[in-house]
Amino acid sequence: MRLVLKYFVSVAVLLIYSSTLGISQTIWGKVHDETQIPLPLVNVSIPAIHCGTTTDSTGTFTLSDITAGVYTIEFSLLGYWRVAKTVRIDSKSLALDIILTQTTLETPGFIITGTPQPKEILSSTQSVTVLEERDLTRLRGQSAMDALKNVPGVSTYTTGAGITKPVIRGLTSQRVLVVADGVRQEGQQWGDEHGPEIDVFDVQRMEVLRGPSGVLYGADAIGGVVSVVKKDIPSLDKGAPMLGAVATVNGFTNNHQIAGDIALWGAFGILGYRGHVSMRNAGNISTPEGELQNSGMKEFNAASMVGTHAAWGTMYADISHVTQHFQIHEDPVEHLTATPFQNIQHTIFHVHGDIPTPFLRLEIDASTQQNDRQEFEHSTSSDPRLSLQLLTSITDAKFHHHPIGNFYGTWGISLTSQKNRSVAEERLIPNYSSQNFAGYWYEELLLDYLTLSAGVRYDKRTVDIQATPELNVTTQSRSFQSATTLFGAVWRKLEPLSIAVNAGQGWRPPSAYELFVQGVHEGTIQYVIGNSALETERAFNIDVTIRFSSSKIQGEWTLFHNSLNNYIFTNPTNKIDSVSRFPIYHMQQAAAVMIGSEFSIQAQTIDNFTLGVGVDYMQATNKETGRPLPLIPANRARISIRWSQEEFTRLKSPYLSCDIVITTAQTRVEQFESPTAGYTLVNIGMGGEVFWNAHRIMVDLSVDNLFDIAYRDHLNRYKAYALNAGRNVILKCTIPFTFIQ
Repeated sequence: MRLVLKYFVSVAVLLIYSSTLGISQTIWGKVHDETQIPLPLVNVSIPAIHCGTTTDSTGTFTLSDITAGVYTIEFSLLGYWRVAKTVRIDSKSLALDIILTQTTLETPGFIITGTPQPKEILSSTQSVTVLEERDLTRLRGQSAMDALKNVPGVSTYTTGAGITKPVIRGLTSQRVLVVADGVRQEGQQWGDEHGPEIDVFDVQRMEVLRGPSGVLYGADAIGGVVSVVKKDIPSLDKGAPMLGAVATVNGFTNNHQIAGDIALWGAFGILGYRGHVSMRNAGNISTPEGELQNSGMKEFNAASMVGTHAAWGTMYADISHVTQHFQIHEDPVEHLTATPFQNIQHTIFHVHGDIPTPFLRLEIDASTQQNDRQEFEHSTSSDPRLSLQLLTSITDAKFHHHPIGNFYGTWGISLTSQKNRSVAEERLIPNYSSQNFAGYWYEELLLDYLTLSAGVRYDKRTVDIQATPELNVTTQSRSFQSATTLFGAVWRKLEPLSIAVNAGQGWRPPSAYELFVQGVHEGTIQYVIGNSALETERAFNIDVTIRFSSSKIQGEWTLFHNSLNNYIFTNPTNKIDSVSRFPIYHMQQAAAVMIGSEFSIQAQTIDNFTLGVGVDYMQATNKETGRPLPLIPANRARISIRWSQEEFTRLKSPYLSCDIVITTAQTRVEQFESPTAGYTLVNIGMGGEVFWNAHRIMVDLSVDNLFDIAYRDHLNRYKAYALNAGRNVILKCTIPFTFIQ
């Protein structure tokens, strides 16, 4: 490991030096509307190299010191349809003339950064959804993953108000990776009630990549990836003050929750910095049939970063710490006085470097993260029944080569090291250490109306298991290795229509939990028995996506087929453990198939009004028994109506919205799984922006479950004995300040 790190440092120094010898170019131009009126304050950005600016009063922009390469540039202004333009920079400066068109549609993010090369969404072979800062502010819930619950093809697996796991096309946990600023989130993902430890206030954009994504992200991404992008480094060139602040307050009536965040940010000379602290305090969840006892939560988080943007590249270091306390509601019939809870601490230290050179762009991410999880039986317990400590170190190096003819792409290597220790009375899983090495190559061919892509990755993972007599586990070593492949094509002859085909093969080795678990898991109220004979899980997915994107209509339709061999699942046995009185579950494996479709469209119907419709449909079947797989989300449809305009009295960008979510009954269930009835929810919202001393104050008021409907979501862990939350009125307010300009 030390030799590898020394190699990376040497390469980085060499590339920084060589970059000073290269020829850099300038991108400049003008942005105007359809009537040729110049547009000031348009955001112009190149995400691949963290470069950006805004247009001046004449609509003119300039981006300097751009090295050779293929880049996607995004132009965005509130109230206008975004424009994404892919350009090739060589030995000449580039002049652009950009036209923005007014629209009332909720403009989606047009640039995808969770791919080897940032690109516009119409050129993506994968089915992708992007949520950006203003949308995330409106959708912000009680966990970072809450914002995804109505994204096409995405559901959430919940435990109470604060624990939310993303489910992509029926797959979750260690089949769906959550990545924050390019770093895999590693925090005992195997647990049903273990959500990603990400601060909801520290997110600028989220990207959902549906389908196998293992070429870039490695084994375990057979279902897809949720890519979380945090706020960028401030810089004087982007108009950052020397010292600014943002205060955010959120209130939720359902569980009497108060949440807030205070962030300081700015730039001094060549350095930019950002820091924030946030808290959350909530009581019991309220349902139409009463409160759920022991369902409150607390959270305290802090993060900071410092770095610089310069002609030679970007470099920053950041550290974040998340502290969470979750009460776990249990069946009052079986455990009337039960008050179990969890305490989680997660710390990440991350260093990122992005260095362009005359030949390629080097991107390095090195991180260390420590996850400490404790589970207690009673509110008065001082000693945890379960205590797990997971230490993960990851080093990734990506080399993005400049165009060779019509080819451009990325190759890279990744090293991951883990140590997991159990230090309490209960040994749910054995202690283990693991090492993972990977190398990958991804290439794209750009033709006039066709983009072809292909990638391959090889992973080798070694897991050393320590003897654990309590689990009847002896000292042993397991080794897993396999290749991941990806092929895709995008046809864009009839702009703004694109048709994409994507085929991917992925794999996932069984986790130590799935192999060796044996005992009571208080968090899930289960007695789980592992299976040491489990084999590697493999998936082959193919999907076809049709996209249409204009200032009047934006839509996407996807069909997918996912075939899985050795699919691992927790199967209920309909038996009860005699000591704990918890139901017994076994780890099993079978061939499975998942098929489905996602459809979404939004259209500007009349002035200031937009109509949106979305439908999710899927079926998942155990091919060996012919029965459904467990824990598959119910099918659903969404209808949304939104009014917005540029200004109303003193309110800027005001909006009114009404969303209707229709969820069907889920009766295709495993033999001992509980079915759930269908239901319809109505959610409303309103908000806008007020300018005060040139500062933009954002206010959003919404009501979830307006009619206080009694329902059970099929992916709610409490569904067998408790309803989902009732009516919830939510107020969000974000107030910026500038102290030193």
